[in-house]
Amino acid sequence: MPECHREIINEDTEMAVWEITETEFELQHGLSLSPEAIERLSNRKSLVHRKGYLAIRQLLKSLGVLPKTHQYDKIGAPYLTDGRYISISHTKDVAAVVISSNLVGIDLEHYQEKIKRIAPRFLHTSEFQIPKNMSEVIYLTHIWTAKEALYKLYKKPGLIFNKQLCIRPFKKESAIGIGEVLDQNNTESYLLHFRRFKNYCLTLATIK
Repeated sequence: MPECHREIINEDTEMAVWEITETEFELQHGLSLSPEAIERLSNRKSLVHRKGYLAIRQLLKSLGVLPKTHQYDKIGAPYLTDGRYISISHTKDVAAVVISSNLVGIDLEHYQEKIKRIAPRFLHTSEFQIPKNMSEVIYLTHIWTAKEALYKLYKKPGLIFNKQLCIRPFKKESAIGIGEVLDQNNTESYLLHFRRFKNYCLTLATIK
């Protein structure tokens, strides 16, 4: 399946999602890959990761991002040379990209029971109350994606998820939430955009 979801969040921000059902060969169709991109692709030993990389490239193409505009910095984080901001996410058979003129972060994850085991590692003390009528797995996955999106937006290595990243309470039907980054004596708040699909969810973090 090609691009399955595209959304203009506001006049500055657009995101797109790709559910990957194609072969690696099919995903390369229509792409113009630089020598650097071909090397980056070949360095991905897993078929899942190679297909995710190509799906990201297809999304960038659909969003009008020229191949040379999309680069990676020394720590492997993506950036655009035209001054806009980018964030990407890939998990199993789904990839997502968001482009914005402001700081932005995106993360998506499949619903998996194992998230219950690792929840204490990323839950803030204020986040243990599950919204009414929402399953524990869905709630925890939303919290995780929200914190990952905040982490990508804030761009400060070493933030402690269960102490410095806090998601304010939200309801089952909430499409918008608030996330906070607690950095020393400073607290920064950001908008969270929750999107739910059948087998996975994603969260987009933007400035307020």
